[in-house]
Amino acid sequence: MSVFMVLLIIGVTFPVVSLLLSMLLGSIEGLMHMLNFDFGHAGSHHDASHESSHPGLATVLLPFSPIVWCVQLAVTGCVGEMLRKAGSFNIVAIWVIAIIAGYTLMLAVNNFIMLPLKRAKNFADSTQDMIGKQADVIETILENGVGAVRVTLKSGASIHAAKSVDGARINQGEKVAIMEIADGRATVQKINN
Repeated sequence: MSVFMVLLIIGVTFPVVSLLLSMLLGSIEGLMHMLNFDFGHAGSHHDASHESSHPGLATVLLPFSPIVWCVQLAVTGCVGEMLRKAGSFNIVAIWVIAIIAGYTLMLAVNNFIMLPLKRAKNFADSTQDMIGKQADVIETILENGVGAVRVTLKSGASIHAAKSVDGARINQGEKVAIMEIADGRATVQKINN
């Protein structure tokens, strides 16, 4: 097995294994934080709105997000393996072309997908903004159980698992007020009209 094939396998396997583990452990948000960790801003204390509107040069040219490095590894491995099997290039040229291809695609993914998603995430409403807001029950909240609600705020609609504040059943289509959100689950109270 060539070095290029190993790079390709690592670049593809890491995100897939991470996703499967997060699904098994039920922590997709933890996975997303891991995949979007930016070493360039670690330890700094500037606000998110400043960071989102003006990413640093290091973040743009040398992203430290593991997911974009997986893109780099996978593309470098794929291009290198294809050129190696074609047999018309020497090994130095193969490495140079493969690394440039991987780096170029990594920058494209980072600057056209990851950074815009990070900016959009910063505009999303915080859970504190949802407290006291009205929501629609979209899946019946069972007695002493869980259902789902949709709340619409300035950033759009979001759906949350929900339980009743007093454990009562609340039918689909009814209006509720969000009293608390903890661990991604809303605690709601039925609004009596």
